[in-house]
Amino acid sequence: MKARTIVYAVYLILSIFVSITVAAFPAIVLFLIFFNLIDSIVASVIPPLNLIRDAVLALLGTLLPQFFADHFWFFVLLVPALLTCYAIFLGILLVMFRLSRRGLPYLEDGYYPMETEEWMLYEFYEVYYVIFPYFAWFFSVFLDTRPRHALFGAKIGKNTVVGNGRLFNPERTIIGDNCFFGYDAILSGHVYEGGRLYLKTVRLGDNVTVGANSVILPGADIGDNVIIAANSTVPKNRVIPPNSIWVHGKAIPRKKKEELPEEVATELEATLPAVEPEDEEDVGE
Repeated sequence: MKARTIVYAVYLILSIFVSITVAAFPAIVLFLIFFNLIDSIVASVIPPLNLIRDAVLALLGTLLPQFFADHFWFFVLLVPALLTCYAIFLGILLVMFRLSRRGLPYLEDGYYPMETEEWMLYEFYEVYYVIFPYFAWFFSVFLDTRPRHALFGAKIGKNTVVGNGRLFNPERTIIGDNCFFGYDAILSGHVYEGGRLYLKTVRLGDNVTVGANSVILPGADIGDNVIIAANSTVPKNRVIPPNSIWVHGKAIPRKKKEELPEEVATELEATLPAVEPEDEEDVGE
């Protein structure tokens, strides 16, 4: 392994540890402040709540330790306090990961032979994006979708729903408006071919539907109003014209279902969302 690769590997590991430490410190401090002050703040700012505290302690006082009585509101508000502190931790961690990634080289689009070890630098560059959801826990449902992709470089248009789709390379992803990704649809800006790594930006136009379990490979350029059928693969550097359906490895002009070949119409009926009647009239030949 080359010395440069080793240096960047050490940098990657250290930057992750430093990022976690820096992000955790404010969250821990805030939680300790909450532990020490919340009961006195509630008692002084909202006096009527003391009646609730006294009633609960009178009812359960013999069953609860004195520590619980002394920190009653701390335990009552423990869950929202933990989630708030954890959200602060994730926000700072995200910023730290983005800053740390700048210390690694960004590879331009093109081919990179494996023996050059450039592929290793590419993998290092993607680590921050890949591991961040593992820290998200409760918030992963919010952060493993559009916000995470956009914050790591993806250009995503208005009203586009990535949902359960997967973007492997957000920094090489350009998606237009009103697009939708089905379950486990993959959009990748990289592919390994034998002894080479190939990188190229993927572009999707407006109103593109990517069917479930489909795969779009690097360099694909998909026009407006395109449907990618479920379980399909769009090869690298393939250009799909606007107003078409990509199915069976071919771009078929979008028409009313009754005008399509019978076998294609049957497959679309089973795998793609239904098209409203008013939309069918607007679809170009």
